[in-house]
Amino acid sequence: MSNQPLIARYLPRVRAAIESGEQLRLPGGKAIAQSLNFLEQGYIRQATQEILPLLDGSPLSDLAHFLMALIFEADNDRDLSVAALATIVSADDSSYDILCLTGDLYADWKIPDEGRAAYDRAIKRAPHASHAFLRRGQLSSAAGDVTAAISDLERATMLQAGLADAHMALGHEYRDASMPNAAIASYRKALAIEPDNLDFAILLDTAIASVIPPWHSAMLNDSRRNDVYDTAIRRAVKPGSHVLDIGTGTGLLAMMAARAGAEHVTACESLGALADLARKIVALNGLANRITIIHKHSMDLVIGRDLPRPADILITEIFDAGLLNENILETTADARARLLTPTPLIIPGGAAVFAMPIECAAIASERHVSEAAGFSVAPFNALTPQHYLQTALGHYDWRPLAPPAELFRFDFARDKANYAETTLRFTPLQDGTANAIALWFSLFLDNETNIATGPMDPPTHWQQAVFAINTPIELKINEPVILTARHNGRKIIVDLKA
Repeated sequence: MSNQPLIARYLPRVRAAIESGEQLRLPGGKAIAQSLNFLEQGYIRQATQEILPLLDGSPLSDLAHFLMALIFEADNDRDLSVAALATIVSADDSSYDILCLTGDLYADWKIPDEGRAAYDRAIKRAPHASHAFLRRGQLSSAAGDVTAAISDLERATMLQAGLADAHMALGHEYRDASMPNAAIASYRKALAIEPDNLDFAILLDTAIASVIPPWHSAMLNDSRRNDVYDTAIRRAVKPGSHVLDIGTGTGLLAMMAARAGAEHVTACESLGALADLARKIVALNGLANRITIIHKHSMDLVIGRDLPRPADILITEIFDAGLLNENILETTADARARLLTPTPLIIPGGAAVFAMPIECAAIASERHVSEAAGFSVAPFNALTPQHYLQTALGHYDWRPLAPPAELFRFDFARDKANYAETTLRFTPLQDGTANAIALWFSLFLDNETNIATGPMDPPTHWQQAVFAINTPIELKINEPVILTARHNGRKIIVDLKA
């Protein structure tokens, strides 16, 4: 026998199936019990002799055919094994448990169509049992049919809420379908069922990390950011104000608005895990009756359903190091059109983005390559995306090569996410190699309050956005260079030419 482990792997499952179904009490049950004993001891010939009389006309013929399939496969005769399984699937009286085992064996052999047929028959026999839906969903997943997989796995979890494997498999499908909130919820359910399962804990942690950036702690600890927002919010909020907080995260800005005297704050958060956390934090601070946390993207909010009336004040802090990547322009334009009063206050009211060519060999080495171990590998640079590195220039040895200049200015009370382009002329103040272009911004919270994130300003959690130049440019003092900047409302791209 060259495949004896197959028998050892399936026999416990066969025993569990027949004991739960009380098949051993049927005619032929003693022969099946004896054959199982023989197989467990490795006596294949004796087991076969017990099984053969049950293959035709026995109420246990499905079980007999399954055991013969294991024996044929152990003897390296896949054709006979498949034929035995096909008999089970085609029979009218095959039991649910044996049909599921048949589907499992087909799945192990990576024969999905036959496996699905076995599970289909099992579901017809017992439409309210979960295992066949679980395994058929896993087969659909392996075949790339996400819709079918999610449908079956959701059904499995509804039929048996305590089936951890079904919740875990469903979490995988949601994750791969870019539905992170649903994936996290499924992983949480699986871990609640098996709290000591380390694999489940790691999957949940990974899923949360994929949607909740690690900079949240730094942001919450950014006292400069907190102070300017609090100042502007206190200045704007009046008794009776209805405030909308978009991208509330942990609810900090919403709580500032409530503390400043807002009648009510509606705060939305698209990430389910953060929305749940924000509710807990708001309740912990005794503000649950004045702040409503909604797990939605702002563009899905509806007046009369999510907000009692249009908001007088919009607060948001959806900015990355390059200002636009979290979709601030489209978000504020949509809020102005649908969710705010005709003359709302928006905090912050606007922003300006600045740029400056710099020399920094360390950043260049992180984002650009020419040779390695004596070999030219420069073509690799063609794959380097036009994306900036979010970092604090203060961590590097760097030099400014020209004075900073303003690229774009935005008014969040008027601007939309339109395309724009600008060209700037930089006059170098010293000779040097332009390895990168540094970007940063100033936020204008209101007419009196602002915060800047430049490399010469006090540090913030935003740091700076640094574009590495694939082909470094040698700059000469007083010999101008041209910088071209473009944005599509969501991302800024820059290019420097001598």
